[in-house]
Amino acid sequence: MNEQTALLVLNFGGPQRAQEVEGFLFELFRDKDVIPLPGGNYLQEVFADVVSGRRAPKVVAQYAQIGGGSPLSAMTYHQVEALRQALEARGHTPSVHVGMRYTKPSIATALKAIRDGGATRLVCLALYPHFSFATTGSSYNEVARAMKRLGMTALPTTFIPAWYDHPEYLAAMVERVQASLEGVPAGTHLLFSAHGLPVSFIQRGDPYQQQVQQTVRDVVKGVGWTGAYSLAFQSKVGPSRWLSPATDDELRRLGAAGTPAVVVVPVSFVGDHIETLFELDIEYRHVAHEAGLKDYRRAGALDVHPRFVAALADVTAKALGEPKGRACVRCLLPRDEAHLAKPRCPDCNFRQPDFMAR
Repeated sequence: MNEQTALLVLNFGGPQRAQEVEGFLFELFRDKDVIPLPGGNYLQEVFADVVSGRRAPKVVAQYAQIGGGSPLSAMTYHQVEALRQALEARGHTPSVHVGMRYTKPSIATALKAIRDGGATRLVCLALYPHFSFATTGSSYNEVARAMKRLGMTALPTTFIPAWYDHPEYLAAMVERVQASLEGVPAGTHLLFSAHGLPVSFIQRGDPYQQQVQQTVRDVVKGVGWTGAYSLAFQSKVGPSRWLSPATDDELRRLGAAGTPAVVVVPVSFVGDHIETLFELDIEYRHVAHEAGLKDYRRAGALDVHPRFVAALADVTAKALGEPKGRACVRCLLPRDEAHLAKPRCPDCNFRQPDFMAR
């Protein structure tokens, strides 16, 4: 393993205290990969400034109910340390760095440290199992932009594609679900809840929905679940049409149908944060009880589950061992460098995100 290889692990980020919430929201809403507004950067920043200021008090109150800040950053570092140890056990010793999309340490800060450390190669891993323009795509695009600003465009870079169907990731999900099903009554419904996404993203070719659906099918099969289950989507923001059904609407439907119990399984999340600790554990629990679902349970997050860490180590080790080429983020088929100039994948015709052409 070349000691000059750097591994950059990317995640969403989250405010640690109330004073950071508005700045976090501003960075989120100014991201054109998340909310693509016409009119250039000026309109985007005006929009972000207005919306973040209006939403901040409500979000601060939500964080106050889960300890005052997001645990995502701290858990990311635990996950990264577990990954570093797993890679070391396989004989890989890259320098390991963390970059958050919307809070500190920023992606640019991490890349500057990588540059100043003399790295001769970069591997990027986003802690999102499923690819979306708004998550992995946004993080990888920011890597490409920051590398350009920092004069790093000549650095050989590998972007690890989606790993939603990795056997060890699925095994970790299966074990979390199995633990949550202990002692449930007959007729229990298994409800998978994924972060929502505007339908317009799917219409543009975003593979997120298909990948989440595949994960759900694989987990249900792995659990051996023969009861009822469904997939719903949470965390909708704004008036546009999002993927449906919404998780709260699905809970109301289950309550009206007389379902005796529900086990909610966070999917597309690999650690606890406001979407699980507030939305699922507090807000949607209240919705469920009002709908008549008195037995409401939630499967635990993956956090540092050994099989989840093994999945991260496996996809990273493969990338570390393959210095040439990349993979299409949708069909996952390998691409040689000659294909990078092409706007679409030659196999599945998926329009490649900007970072694939850097």
